[in-house]
This record gives sequence, C-alpha cells and structure tokens, in this order.
Amino acid sequence: MKSLRIIGVLMLLAISSFAQTPYESLNYLYSIRGNTTIGGIHNRQPISNPNQYSQQLNSITGDWPGLYSSDFMFESWEIDDRQTMINQVINEWNNGAMINLMWHACNPVSGEACNWDGNGVLANLSNSQWNDLLTNGTAINNRWKAMMDEVATLLQQLENAGVEVFFRPLHEMNQGMFWWGGRPGSGGTAALYRLTHDYFTYTKGLSNLIWVWNLQDFGSLSSDLNNYDPGWNYWDVLTMDMYWSDGQGYSSSKYNALVNKAAGKPIGIGECEDLPAVNLLNQQPLWTFFMGWSELTFSGNSNQKIQDIFWSGKVRVLDEMPGWNGTGSWQNGGGGTGGTQYIQAESYNNMSGIQTEPTSDPGGGNQNVGWVDAGDWLTYDGINIPSSGNYSIAYRVASQNGGGVIQLEQAGGGPVYGTINVPATGGWQTWTTIYQTVYLNAGTQSFGIKANAGGWNLNWWAITPASGSRIAEPTTELATQQKLRAYPNPFTKEVAIPVEWDGETDFTVRIFDVSGNVIRTLNMDHLSNQKEVIWDGANGAGSIVSKGNYFFQYQSGRNAASGKLIKE
Repeated sequence: MKSLRIIGVLMLLAISSFAQTPYESLNYLYSIRGNTTIGGIHNRQPISNPNQYSQQLNSITGDWPGLYSSDFMFESWEIDDRQTMINQVINEWNNGAMINLMWHACNPVSGEACNWDGNGVLANLSNSQWNDLLTNGTAINNRWKAMMDEVATLLQQLENAGVEVFFRPLHEMNQGMFWWGGRPGSGGTAALYRLTHDYFTYTKGLSNLIWVWNLQDFGSLSSDLNNYDPGWNYWDVLTMDMYWSDGQGYSSSKYNALVNKAAGKPIGIGECEDLPAVNLLNQQPLWTFFMGWSELTFSGNSNQKIQDIFWSGKVRVLDEMPGWNGTGSWQNGGGGTGGTQYIQAESYNNMSGIQTEPTSDPGGGNQNVGWVDAGDWLTYDGINIPSSGNYSIAYRVASQNGGGVIQLEQAGGGPVYGTINVPATGGWQTWTTIYQTVYLNAGTQSFGIKANAGGWNLNWWAITPASGSRIAEPTTELATQQKLRAYPNPFTKEVAIPVEWDGETDFTVRIFDVSGNVIRTLNMDHLSNQKEVIWDGANGAGSIVSKGNYFFQYQSGRNAASGKLIKE
C-alpha cells in the first residue's frame, strides 16, 4: 500500500508539472481534461478542397468542428496543393480551432511523389533498408530528410503565423501495412519517430509542434504501448485510432491502458469511424478530443447520432472554443512574429467611450458596417474582402486618452478595405502591425474589441464560406431551427441568447443544468434590443452558478429552439 501511495503522489506531481506547457492549445487540453471533449473531423484528399468534410459536418449539425485536421499527403497533385491546405489551417487557427496535422509519407527508398500501393505508402522495407534509413548520411536517410525539409517549410509558415500544431507523423505505429509501422522495439518504428522529432525540432528549429504519439486499437495494445514507446520526452499527447480492430470497440481495458501509459498527459481518439457516444464519454471522461475520419464519419454514423454527439454538453465545437490569445511561451520567446489573436494597446485604458453605434461611418463611406453588442465584446461586422489572399491588420493608438484606429489592408501596402475609429482625442502615433501576414478568404469579415484590466484586446474572426465563425447572428426562422447560438460562448460574466420577438407574443427562455433542472427563467423583461435576452450567470436565488455546461430553451407559441452554454 505504501508503494501505491508513493506512485500516486508521483503521478500528482507529474500532472501538476504538465499543467503549464509552452503551448496555449495544449494547456487548454489539460484544462478540460475529465470534463469535456473537443469534437473534430479530418479533411482528407483532395486537399485542394481542404474543408469539405468540415462543411459536411456543418450541414448536419450547424456546427464547425473544434478540432480541424488535414494531411500533407503523398500523390503529386496533392503535394502541389499543400499550400492551399496550409492557408486553410491558418484560417482555422484564427477562428479558434485546435489544429491536427498528419502525414501519409512516401517510402523514402523511392522518395516523393508516390501512390497508395506497395511502392509508396504501403511499401515493405527490408531490414537492411530500415537500418540505412536510421543511419545518418545514407541515401535513404538523406531522402527522408529532404522529404522532411519540404514539410518543414510549410510548418515554418504556420509558426510564423502563430499556429500551434498537434503533429501526428508516423501514425498507427503498430500498424504493419505502412512502410514505417509494425516494427516494435527501440530500433524499430520508435527509433524513426525519435529521428523525425529531433530533425524537425533541432535541425529545422520548429518550436510550434505538439507531438502526438499514436497507436491503433489492436488486441495487443497493452504490450504495444511499451514496445512502440519512443520515450517520455518525445511525445506530448497519446492517442488511439478506433476501428474496432479487435472487435471490442471502446473497451475499458484499452481506455485504462492509455490512461495509465499517459500518466497524466492528455489522451485522445486520434481518428475513428464509430464516433464515441455521449454515454461513453461520460464513462471514459479523460478523452480530451476525438477526430472523425472524413467520409467514414458519415457512412458509419447516422445523422441523428452525429447531432446527438456534437450537440451534447460533453462535446465542444468551434464556437465553444476559447479562442487563442497567442500567449504560448514559444511565441513570447520569439518563436513567431505573427498569429497573436488578441493584441493589447497599452495606452487605451478606458473603454467607457466605446459606443454600440459609431458616431461616424468607420468604413470610410463605402462599407456596410455596424457594431453588435456581444456581452463584453463589441463586434464589428461588414468589411468585404474581394479576393482570397494575404492581408495585414494594423492599428495605431492616440497619444492622449487612448483612442485608436484599426485597419485592414492588403499585404505589401495594397488597398485599404476597412478602417474603424476607436473614440479618442489627440494626435496619432506611428502604425503598429498586428499580423505580419494573415491569409483571409474572400467574403465578409468580422472582428471585435473588449475591455480588460490593462487596455483593450482585438480579435479577428473570418466569416467565410469555407470556415466557421465563433459568433452567430440571431436566427429569423425559429420555426425551422433546432438550436440557437448564444454569444460569447464560452462566457464568464454574462451571455446573450438570441430570440425572435414580434413585440406581442410572450416568450420564455429557461436555463437548465446538466441534470435537467430549471435554474433560471428569463422573459421579455430581460430583452436587449428586442433581439436577445441576457443571462447574468445567476440562478433564481441570485447566486452566480459554478463553471460548467448549461442549456437553454426558447419557447414562443409553437416556436421552440435550444442551445448549449459554457460558463467559465
């Protein structure tokens, strides 16, 4: 018993030591561990259409995935479209998604490009070829490094844009169908994983990668966790791909094996056809995310099951993610010049002068613009981007009373597409660039500002046909809607719940806890701008509720809609 207590203490010390990593998104996994799970989906080929499966999910649920995943791929035409995929990744990160990237790499004996066959991804290396691969300076070793060089160039773009990547190379290490897999022992697949890790980390100097160690759900999983382990310092997250390979599915034995091996590090479902049902996530609460595999998500699960999972209080989708502050120490330490989503203007210390409607047209007379009061956020809508491409977002601050101007312009000193005046007096200081380079899709763009103790923060949302937004407008078709979107969500102090009120018909908005108990009822007395009701986070007795998941239901005559709330 004494030895068990010592092990328990060591486990607690290990967990506490991981709580603050250099990566904001990894820290977020630790923060939700045991309480909720991020819902994700993979977007496989063609990566020329890098969001197609996320869009299919959105068509069923109305939600965008909290985890966005894609692949560097291997065919020649896919390699040519890698930049398109990278551009989408930057968009997804800026929208608040967690980013997962994998690489179905070609066999380095032949090099890139290749096919899904015995000469390419499914090749079988001889022991001699494998030893050459691991030996520095051989032809095969040099080809592998050249292939990694190509991928590293794109990963460097992501680092420059401030994007943190959950990187999953050499996935399903215990799967023998891939040229890299099925080689147990310290000199097997684990050795190639260490070589790959060290090359990207030390030779290429990439510091934005969160390393994911991944196995498949074979019956040998318990022993595979030891036989394929590249070493404690070589991985940050442990994941398992679920394909019912042993006929047992999401068994407690496999779950417990991963939990024990992770020893406090996050675990996730790396990919799956059978999505984890809500009752399973209640029974196995330490899964921090799951990733549905592209088309198998929709062939292996009914629309009803997909909705039940992505709409549940256990699963977080994109508009329930917190957004990335750019506070990772790899960024603060100079790891990247751009990508910070929230920027503080030090001289602006009072937001009381901000109005819900600007006193003058902030779009320079040619933009359809307006402010939306979103709780602590004031959200500005309506800058139109004529074409996809790289843009610069800049602001300048006033020398007196802290005002400013926020401006979007084409990168490289091109046309200005929108300027917003933040109330102030006094002369202007010099321009300061928020993003060195930001890739935006064509279409309407939106961003917001909010007060904080030290100044004001800026957040950029790209509302485009190819990507989701963390803020949704109130619906005008409640009779056909199954759910509503509150904002900001997650929230800390208060949350706005959209309604459609005709000025006469009574309505109620009831707030439920996770047990289904009504804790607060709101009505017309709580209306704001006749478009939303505001919940201050208090229950019927006036006490502020604790952090966690809640639900609301809107009822007006025959119209009814519902949604999920996250109190932080």
